[in-house]
Amino acid sequence: MIRLQGLVVRFGPVVAVDLPALEIGEHERVGVEGPNGSGKSTLLRVLAGLQEPTSGRLEGVPGGAVLVHQRPYLFRGTARSEVAWALRLHGHPVGEAEALLDRLGAAHLADRSTRDLSGGERQRVALARALATRPRLLLLDEPLAALDGDGAERVAAILDDHAGALVYAAPHLGGIPVDRVVRLGGAPPPRER
Repeated sequence: MIRLQGLVVRFGPVVAVDLPALEIGEHERVGVEGPNGSGKSTLLRVLAGLQEPTSGRLEGVPGGAVLVHQRPYLFRGTARSEVAWALRLHGHPVGEAEALLDRLGAAHLADRSTRDLSGGERQRVALARALATRPRLLLLDEPLAALDGDGAERVAAILDDHAGALVYAAPHLGGIPVDRVVRLGGAPPPRER
């Protein structure tokens, strides 16, 4: 599905990403792990088509790639209207908005203004919006960081059901099963026990 070779992304003299090769299969789950500043978010932006690499080759990025940022932007309106917008845009029944929010434990947020949501609530609504598009490639930047235990479990369960490919980036992977791990920025940080 996706093949990346010799990817380098520079911001001035700083090398943000230097990845010799990466392949992601059609239904594969790939975890990208590394400390802050190791290039995880930049790699996701490249895979989403939002960041041009400085050098290297990227083949096969689908038009159906969706990136859920660590601090997602939401439009004005309610949580329900946010998800319904994505459903409508992609020709799906807007009535599915409630079900998507419910699966993420966010049905109680449906009538709340997006401006009044906490970080974890925003993350759930943004994920519901992303899933509404039925993406072939779902890119997640630290999707569990702002969630409590119940929220993290619900997100992990719904992502386990995702039919397309998934790339999940975080300093420490956990909670979302992956087929393999790509480490950026040298040796991984020590895990807590």
